[in-house]
Amino acid sequence: MKKAHPILTIALAIAMIFILPGKSKGQEDEHHTHKHKHNKSEINVSGVKIQNIGDDSVVIYINKKEHKYNYGCTNWSTLPFYCKKGKFNGHWAGIDFGWNGYVNKDLNMDFGPGNQYLDMNTARSLMINLNPFELNVNIAKNKFGFTCGLGFSLHNYYFSGSYTWIGDSTTLKAYNTIDDKGKNVGMKVNKLFVSYITLPLLFEIQTNPGHHINSFHFTFGVIGGLRLQTYQKQRLYQWQDTYFLTDDKGNKVASFYADKGLIRNHDPYHLNPFKLDATVRVGWSYLNLYATYSLTPMYQKNKGPELYPWSIGITLLGW
Repeated sequence: MKKAHPILTIALAIAMIFILPGKSKGQEDEHHTHKHKHNKSEINVSGVKIQNIGDDSVVIYINKKEHKYNYGCTNWSTLPFYCKKGKFNGHWAGIDFGWNGYVNKDLNMDFGPGNQYLDMNTARSLMINLNPFELNVNIAKNKFGFTCGLGFSLHNYYFSGSYTWIGDSTTLKAYNTIDDKGKNVGMKVNKLFVSYITLPLLFEIQTNPGHHINSFHFTFGVIGGLRLQTYQKQRLYQWQDTYFLTDDKGNKVASFYADKGLIRNHDPYHLNPFKLDATVRVGWSYLNLYATYSLTPMYQKNKGPELYPWSIGITLLGW
C-alpha cells in the first residue's frame, strides 16, 4: 500500500471519531463492569494507528519510519515533469512541436538560380515529434545521466512556388506547373512530407534531480533516424483541367489532367534512408526548448542537392 499522506491521516482520525463505537447511556453500567475487557478500539492503516480510548478520546500513533515525507517535492504524478526523488529522469519522452527547414553547405537558405523549387515557406513548415518511450541510466548522483528511447518525427516542408517534384529519374527533378495560358497554377498547399522512426543517444545535466518543476536541465547528443514515408502533397485552387510541367527555360516537358483538387505523389525522391542529427535540449520547469541539425545530407550523394535539415521548437508535454 502507498504511504499515507498527512491529510489522509487527519481525515481518518476525524472519521474514526464517528465510526468507532461509543457508549450509550444504557450501556454505561456494562461498560464500567467490563472496563478491563472493552476499554479500547483501534485501527491500523499503513503505519498509522488510531485508537479510541473511552467514550470521547482518540489517540493517533504515527510510525515515523514508515512516513518519510519529501517536503521539498510535490508529487504531482498526474502532471508532466512530476517529482521522482532518487531517480535520474531525462527529458526525451513527450510531444514536441516546432518548425523545420534545410540549409545548404554554406549554412544559408539562398539556393541560387535554377534551384527555386527549393524555396520554402518556413512559417508554415511545421513538425511534430512523438516520443513515447525513454530509458534512463544514472551516471553521477542523479544529476548527470544517459537517456535513450524511441520516437517518431513528422516533418512538413512547405514550398513557396508551384513546382512538382519528379523522383523516378536518376536524379531529383522539379518542374514548374502552369496552365494553358502560361500562368503558374495556384496551390493552397504544396509540401514535402517526410516521417522517421528515431532513436536518441543523449546525455543530460540536471541541477535539481528531485524535482522537475524546479530544475534546470541541459541535454546534448545525437538522434538517429530511419525514414518511413515520403510524399509530395498539392492542393489546387482549381482542377478538372490540363496542366503542364515546364523546365527552367519555359519548355513544356510533360502534361497531366487534374481530375481532383488533392494530389499526393508517394515517392522517396532520392532522400537518404537514414539520418543522424545533433541535438540540444534546454529548459527550466515547464519551459523546454530543443534544436536539431542534421550531420548527414538530406539527399543521396549525386542524386539531389546538398542540403542539411534543421528544426527548432518547444516541448508541449513531457513525462
